[in-house]
Amino acid sequence: MADEKVRQYDPRDVAVVIDGHTVVGFADGTFIEAEKNEDDVSADVGAQGDVTFVFSADNTGTITMTLKHNSPSLTKVMELRNKREPFSIRITDRNFEGDVSVGGSQAMIQKAPPFSRGDSVEDVEVAILVADWDQVFNDSGE
Repeated sequence: MADEKVRQYDPRDVAVVIDGHTVVGFADGTFIEAEKNEDDVSADVGAQGDVTFVFSADNTGTITMTLKHNSPSLTKVMELRNKREPFSIRITDRNFEGDVSVGGSQAMIQKAPPFSRGDSVEDVEVAILVADWDQVFNDSGE
């Protein structure tokens, strides 16, 4: 047990780069979520219980960033939304000793982020649709 490596996590080692811009100004808590939109495989079960695996051709995913409403990166988000052209996005977790990342080269902002203000800094969720989902988990650490 003494030889086991103790893992550490630092949220500052999670980087999000959209169209060459490193995103800053994340909200507290879970600030990035990424998920494929459809399962990779499903099962078609016949009347007598025979199973056929069906692979999905849907390779899209959604990335949701939660930023503070005064994040300087919101300017970049709005520029990309207004441009209406695909851009690249890559999330990299450098807490691992390998390639742990998700993203794609064909992404677009799904809709303008909501606008609200109050007596404190608000959270703003930005949903990004990724057409060519690429997810890697290759931890070379022990």
